[in-house]
Amino acid sequence: MNKVVTFGEILLRLSPPSHLRLSQATSFDLYFGCAEANVVASLAKFGFPVKFVTAVPNNELGDASLSMLRSFQVEPIAFTQGKRLGIYYFEQGASERPGKVVYDRENSSFSNFKKGTIDWETIFEDAEWFHWSGITPSLSFELAEICEEALKTASKKGLTISADLNYRPTLWQYGKKAKEVMPNLLKYCDLLLGGIDESEKVLGVETQENDTEEMIFSKWMKTFPKLKNIVTTKRISADASSNGVSASFFDGKELINSKKYNISHIIDRIGAGDAFMAGIIYGMITWPKDPKTALEFAAAATCLKYSISGDINLATVKEVEALMHGNGGGRVSR
Repeated sequence: MNKVVTFGEILLRLSPPSHLRLSQATSFDLYFGCAEANVVASLAKFGFPVKFVTAVPNNELGDASLSMLRSFQVEPIAFTQGKRLGIYYFEQGASERPGKVVYDRENSSFSNFKKGTIDWETIFEDAEWFHWSGITPSLSFELAEICEEALKTASKKGLTISADLNYRPTLWQYGKKAKEVMPNLLKYCDLLLGGIDESEKVLGVETQENDTEEMIFSKWMKTFPKLKNIVTTKRISADASSNGVSASFFDGKELINSKKYNISHIIDRIGAGDAFMAGIIYGMITWPKDPKTALEFAAAATCLKYSISGDINLATVKEVEALMHGNGGGRVSR
């Protein structure tokens, strides 16, 4: 099996325990993660060979982040540069009080990447899939250009390319709007994870009030002819402690919907979208002619992530498939 490659920043996450607010915190729970790292670690947990391209400082935090990745059997291709690992603080919400993220990632090792540093030809030698997200090009124009370097090489080598829009408006601070940068990168993609509310802000594709999901996704495919499939997740009747979750898959002809899961007690919602992304990549490689099964696997993986603390989905293939087939409900496995 050939490798899945991802490219992005790994961050230190600090969260107050017991749903405390940041203003109340006297200690923090520590995790490592962030979008592309979460995807690649979950895929490794599913048994796929993977590579993760990133940059970390030459200090104990950089070493610890890479040790965590290696514990998942992830092969990190880590450039040692700069003096700090990016940080984000996550305040868990509860009931009607939403969660909150505060970023502290300016001038991190990853944000100081320079064009021409990464030998993408060598990195993609034994790969079949490349995944990236909109977080990376949001950090600097140079990182957007590095993403394009990777995408051009991956496309030339015939890799399947996926992207998660992952629109974070607070990160786009270097004078460019997402819709000025992202379309130039998305034109290389075969698979896209995104929501219809991101259409105009990120893709620059206008929508009308009466447009259905299928109509909007069809516009995306017309704008980006290389796109073969679009996936999206939906939170239903949500507050910070509970919600329903389902997902959809569009191939240009038919919109397929997953079953809906009702999650009554959310342990940690960070990384649920990344769990879905890992699940759909796993599903499409494992069942290339069965998008319904691939979608159901991804939706079940998302559901399980809500029950797991930290950024990364620790569920195994066996556990995801058990939930797919109705073996949920929280019974003790004996």
